[in-house]
Amino acid sequence: MKKITLLLTLLTFGAQAQTFPLPYCEITDANGVTVEEITSVDFAGISISNSDAASVLVDETTTIVNVPQDETYTIEVAGNTYGNFDTDIVAFIDWNQNDLLDDTGEIYQIGTLTNTNGSDGNSVTLDIIIPTDAVLGTTRIRLTKTYQDPDSPAEINPCGIQFNPFGQGVFSGFGQALDFSLDVEAPLGIDTYEFNAFSVYPIPTKDVLNITSKSVLNAVKIYNILGQEVYAKNTEASQLKLDLSSFTSGIYIVKLFTEEGQHSFRVIKE
Repeated sequence: MKKITLLLTLLTFGAQAQTFPLPYCEITDANGVTVEEITSVDFAGISISNSDAASVLVDETTTIVNVPQDETYTIEVAGNTYGNFDTDIVAFIDWNQNDLLDDTGEIYQIGTLTNTNGSDGNSVTLDIIIPTDAVLGTTRIRLTKTYQDPDSPAEINPCGIQFNPFGQGVFSGFGQALDFSLDVEAPLGIDTYEFNAFSVYPIPTKDVLNITSKSVLNAVKIYNILGQEVYAKNTEASQLKLDLSSFTSGIYIVKLFTEEGQHSFRVIKE
């Protein structure tokens, strides 16, 4: 009985230990922060709308954005400044997945919002390149929105919404933080399959794309140039006919799944 009780205690502790935002930091000065909310985020084809004007740190980690290495995506953020004031937007991305958000190369100053209610079309944007050495898998991105003015600069800190009024020291400020998830994938544009291991035709294609493989294909997925999945099918065949007739013209990435691994290549739909 003691062993069972101990096991239940350890399991309960383990579950509690991973309560959001763990393994990442809380906003340490949350009790002193006046919330001025982030209202929307757009990144790599995924949109987040936020109406939480009470939480200092908003949990959107169930939103997972797929981002292949070595691709560039624009992040766009809007928020409420509650009058003719300035708020700085900063992104922190844990590319190396060491549970820290402010290592070198992981901090992105997106821009400054001014005199906006968060729904009037005003926003800030920045192009972000997914590093080629980013660790594959799910990681965290945190956005902070922090009030500042020429005499009271905002602190760049993933663990605080803070500013330094008139050089008197760091104090709790006005703003909000929001976390969501990224799933870093292998580069979509790289042909990793041996050329003699399969054949694909015709390229460019108008309607049907034919794929013949020396290995059994377990699944196929197709992504548009933004990295959005537009087609998925499970299979156990070495020959496929993919109907692309309903696709709009453009470049697509086809990803094949076999027991040996994942293999991807680009196709042009006319």
